[in-house]
Amino acid sequence: MKYLNYLFIITTILFSSCKKDDEIKDTEQTVTVMMGADQINDVYYSFSDGVVSTVARDEWDIAFSVPLQTAAIRINEGAGVELYSVGDTNSWNAIDTSGFSERTSVYNDNSDWLAGAFNQYATGGFNFGWGTYDFDVSHTVWGDSIYVIKLTDGSFKKLFIRKRIGYTDTYVLRWADIDGSGEVNTSFSPAEYADTKHFIHYSLVSEQVVEAEPDKDTWDLLFTRYIAEVPAGPEITMLYTVMGVLTNQDVSTVKVTGVNPAEAHYSDAEDTFSDEADVIGWDWKEFDQVNLVYVLAENTSYFVKRSDETIYRIYFTEYGGQSDGSVTFKIKLVE
Repeated sequence: MKYLNYLFIITTILFSSCKKDDEIKDTEQTVTVMMGADQINDVYYSFSDGVVSTVARDEWDIAFSVPLQTAAIRINEGAGVELYSVGDTNSWNAIDTSGFSERTSVYNDNSDWLAGAFNQYATGGFNFGWGTYDFDVSHTVWGDSIYVIKLTDGSFKKLFIRKRIGYTDTYVLRWADIDGSGEVNTSFSPAEYADTKHFIHYSLVSEQVVEAEPDKDTWDLLFTRYIAEVPAGPEITMLYTVMGVLTNQDVSTVKVTGVNPAEAHYSDAEDTFSDEADVIGWDWKEFDQVNLVYVLAENTSYFVKRSDETIYRIYFTEYGGQSDGSVTFKIKLVE
């Protein structure tokens, strides 16, 4: 009798679990995330768990990739950070500020998490743009470039990423005012985050490490602001700060157009699943200059394959813009 009771309980649990999965798979859910007025926050979202965290965007200036075999450094371009390469290490004491406004700033490649603004002049091989890997016993990436960076508080600093020491996993930084005053030399190690983060963020304003990213396995989408190339006329584009959606490094995405999003399937896509982070991106909406409202792209949906091979469909239904930073969308577990 006791054995039969246990069997009944286990069977009930399994049946309930299967029923729950079927209900989730068959149900389209409506979700709204709030980025706040002027979209001041970044929102990390999980298809299975909802909003994972909401982080004030202006808390950090630069972000360093955590895995030891990488050397990506990104800037917080959505919070107004700008980066300018001004020369090699001999330029530290001789930065020419004349005509500085005419220099071209460098930005992150938002399709590739490991191609940050500091990596834009990478020459391939073991050169990472800001420095070059040395096959010595310390396995160090030695910095070889001086930058001028505009921070989240609007101030300008000259910055030298001196090195990333491999055997201690330590970044060494040096920055100061353009005239050399207020110099800061510091270091920190991302080693303690090796199992939990893709990136660790840093504020030059507060001189502190910032844990902006939640644990890397807990989120799928990042609702944020970044610099993108947008149409500005016939065959004309310009760099502009947009609100967009980026996907985690461990997921892939495909876009479907021309099909009612409530009925779309990833087999309707012309392309295959891509690891590029900005497949969803920003252009699921556009601003109607005549009526001064945002218009959502018609018959457009996206399918996101997570690391566990589950696939979710997502499409957008409302966008509040900068007034309240709301983004409303529908999701459905399809596989």
